[in-house]
Amino acid sequence: MITKTQEKEKDTYVRFENVTKKFGSFTAVSDVSFDIYKGEVLGFLGPNGAGKSTTMKMLARLQRPTSGTVYIRGNGHLEELNIKNKDYLLNNVGFLIENPNFYGNMTPREILSYYAELKGYPKSKVKKRVEEVVALVDLSDWIDVKMKGFSKGMRQKIGIVSAIVHDPDIIVLDEPHTGLDPKARTEIRAFIRKLKEMGKTVFFSSHLLYEVSEVSDRVAIISKGKIIALDTLENLERMARGSIIELELHDFSIEGKDAVLAELQKIIVPLTGLNAADNSISFNSDSQQFEILFDGNPDNQYAIFRALFENNFKVVEFSVPRADLLEDLYLKFMNEEETEELQRKQAKMAQVSA
Repeated sequence: MITKTQEKEKDTYVRFENVTKKFGSFTAVSDVSFDIYKGEVLGFLGPNGAGKSTTMKMLARLQRPTSGTVYIRGNGHLEELNIKNKDYLLNNVGFLIENPNFYGNMTPREILSYYAELKGYPKSKVKKRVEEVVALVDLSDWIDVKMKGFSKGMRQKIGIVSAIVHDPDIIVLDEPHTGLDPKARTEIRAFIRKLKEMGKTVFFSSHLLYEVSEVSDRVAIISKGKIIALDTLENLERMARGSIIELELHDFSIEGKDAVLAELQKIIVPLTGLNAADNSISFNSDSQQFEILFDGNPDNQYAIFRALFENNFKVVEFSVPRADLLEDLYLKFMNEEETEELQRKQAKMAQVSA
């Protein structure tokens, strides 16, 4: 009989276990532990300098942990990443670490063929594989063009497909959206979704909240080298108890705002999953929308939606903006971590004084 622990182990493709990285007296990553599961997209969110790239470099063995262990799936089970097995384990991982830099006089075909052969992809299949991955990012017409004339977005796309040209199960993308225009960022998001559809396990970092909220199955938030939150966005909403529904009504006039607010309070407050004292239904004069605070539970969201129609509210727009929500959650967890850190320092100072 397979236990729940064994089943979880079976689905884990990457594991960080109590990983710490120090540079002299500075701790860049502090006692980090988390798993990345088969076929999921894990978004890694944090400000610049929080420890995202350092964590990913330890997975790529570009940096070694000061303490703790990194595991990667190989031969059907998790194996500790070390100097003896790094080449074998990392052959099943594709990396885009920071900004890719290519020789301008080389073509995508030349560069990608080199990466594929370097990672042990069958030589007889390299030509076809390179053409397949270039087609994934709509650059087939550029496959034999020297890259010195490529835009940053085009170079970034080649960088990303260089991470998958050897067909690994695990894809690691460090800030893949950095410096790109809105169109290119949209294309990168679509590509990450495509990787998930292909069954790949994707670990990508960003400081752009919208990019993370759009494609991630789970979100890990790192601050000052510590993981301060890790869960699905829906569960993080419940933890924070603060999701917002934006509601726009048809034929609404500002003169009737107070009456609508009173009616919404009466009908909606019991459905929010919050205490009446915690509840807030307000009107945003800039967007001309009502904002309903609820606990993030999808069942309650549906109950609110249904109640509005049953009570003849003419709803034009009903949405929970994910990017704004993630920003609120992000700031909340960051503020909580800073408050706890201050309390720890004050407690330590009190002990010294005593």
